[in-house]
Amino acid sequence: MKKISCLFLFALSSIFLFAQQSVTSWSIKQQQGADGVVELIFNVAINSPWYMYSTNPGGDAIPTSIEFKKGNDYTLIGAFTELTPTETKFDEGVNAEVKIFHNAASFVQKIKPNAEAFTVSGAIEFQTCNGSSCRLGEEEFNINVTAAVTSTSSAIQQDTQLTVDNENPATDTLVAEAAETDTERTADSGLWLFLLIALGAGLGAVFTPCVFPMIPMTVSFFLGGKQSSRAAVIRGLIFGASVTLIYTSIGVLAALFKSASAVDVFSTHWIPNLIFALAFFIFALSFFGGYEITLPTGLANKADQKADSSGYLGSFFVAVALTIVSFSCTGPFVGGILVESMRSGLAVKPILGMAAFGFALAFPFMLFAVSPSLMKKMPKSGGWLNMVKVIFAFVLLAFSLKFLLMFGQYFGWTLISREVFIAIWIVCAVMLGFYFLGRLRLSHDSEVQHVGVVRLLFAMASFTFALYLLPGLLGASLPAMSGIIPDPKEPSVFAVSTVSPDAATAAYNQGLCGEVKYANPKHQLSYGLPAYHDIAQAIECAKQQNKPVLLAFKFDGCSECKKMEATVWSDERVLGILRNKVVIATLYIDDKTELPENEWVTSTFDNKVYKTLGGKLRDYQVAYFGVMAQPFYALIGFDEKPLTKPVAKCSTDEFLQFLNSGIEAFGKK
Repeated sequence: MKKISCLFLFALSSIFLFAQQSVTSWSIKQQQGADGVVELIFNVAINSPWYMYSTNPGGDAIPTSIEFKKGNDYTLIGAFTELTPTETKFDEGVNAEVKIFHNAASFVQKIKPNAEAFTVSGAIEFQTCNGSSCRLGEEEFNINVTAAVTSTSSAIQQDTQLTVDNENPATDTLVAEAAETDTERTADSGLWLFLLIALGAGLGAVFTPCVFPMIPMTVSFFLGGKQSSRAAVIRGLIFGASVTLIYTSIGVLAALFKSASAVDVFSTHWIPNLIFALAFFIFALSFFGGYEITLPTGLANKADQKADSSGYLGSFFVAVALTIVSFSCTGPFVGGILVESMRSGLAVKPILGMAAFGFALAFPFMLFAVSPSLMKKMPKSGGWLNMVKVIFAFVLLAFSLKFLLMFGQYFGWTLISREVFIAIWIVCAVMLGFYFLGRLRLSHDSEVQHVGVVRLLFAMASFTFALYLLPGLLGASLPAMSGIIPDPKEPSVFAVSTVSPDAATAAYNQGLCGEVKYANPKHQLSYGLPAYHDIAQAIECAKQQNKPVLLAFKFDGCSECKKMEATVWSDERVLGILRNKVVIATLYIDDKTELPENEWVTSTFDNKVYKTLGGKLRDYQVAYFGVMAQPFYALIGFDEKPLTKPVAKCSTDEFLQFLNSGIEAFGKK
């Protein structure tokens, strides 16, 4: 009976493993082309319900690609091209519209023979998904080619498992399910919050001196002449759709440059951070009343001339004119939304963000076109518009410091210390509070005779925020602002500490098991936690300590990474585990450290050769986990296999569960 049971379990296991492996089936045929060119046709059958990404899927999906081993017997002609028409679907895993293949697909690579007979070798890399999990696949091939070919076939050995998990076919499902869960959680919370912020920014931009006074004039255009109420409504709706379309097109342009590498550059490179630091500072001075920022008047004049044309087309040019005229007030909003959207891993985010902003900006115009009587209840333009402008000035001035800080981080400079950063924010908050109370006036402000309830509440909020920031000067972590304000990695100049900065740095450099490879002072963890930055070194230390390894993927400008460390890692229960039960590897995907040539890696998803530590770590994250977003955490054993489902941004309880389940699995090995 026991033998029968064992055989039954073995049969079930075999069926399970076969089901895990039989996702795709590849074959190759070769045919003679023109001018002595040989065409290699790669055919793949895809088992339902699985699908495979195209060679250019879009979003952050991993494309199907091919890599040939170098040889002098042939020359590649053109690119690896798909022959089968693609389908388009919205993929929740990457939260974007992607191009895919169902059931079957064919690809072609043309080669020019340089010999009578030779062998072509290489590998096809691809990703398959089924709506609930994904797998990275690699198919190696060897094709015997002769210069005169009619039609032959060569089967490729079928192997749909992740290259790193050949011994454990279920691991890729574990990682993919975790990646999808984390992506869905991030998309559900982060994307919706981002869209709400974009809508709020659009509505906020309405109450600026550049936009608000335009409402009566624009609505008068809708109602002008002998237009019927129906025509006025149509004009208003065309105007609203045009404004939304104009701003959405800006998002589309941003999305076109939103490749994985572009996101990294946009998030961490010194050029965009310096540009936004200067732009926010310049806009802040303008809002304070120092000068007026305008686009070339010729653009606005041409748009106005077109707007005078009869018919519904005029509504479109009114929208164009409004966009141009209001640039000095809407520019900071647009810049802020684009910056935030480009820092994420969602390619569709800048499009949705700009669409939400444009719709919110145009909504009051459309509302008054539908119900002109509501304009009687609209507040009159006056000094309150100047107040709104000054409030924005203080906010822009404060946030310009954030970009200036990231600009310095790129070169390893400390342009602004944490104490100076917080001190400037406190001063801005206090001055804003006095401004609300009318105790601080600028040249274009009228005298405040009395303070209303709204002004009083805003003043109280400003002073409260300043008091909240004050402990930060004494070394407090300020977790609510951890994504913006620098981490307290060193003792404050105002704080009394028994551990000197030099001693803390020496302990960081030494590590748990020896000197830390690729040590960088700005990558020193808070709370005195030791960490490595090289996965192999962390595993070697883990073997000595008999502990699992916590991989923490992040980058210098990652606000969500800082929030996780300030709000989750700071919990005493989490800190106890991090200090005593794991070996930490903090992996900075933007680390610019040059690697020796023998450590260079060729990317598994774009065939790019990475020569820096950050590029190597980023490729590792994609190859092993199929995920590009940060923060991302995985607990692995000595064999580099996940011990439990990896997590991204999560709550303290979820992170504790992740740690405990991984440590428990490690103990059973």
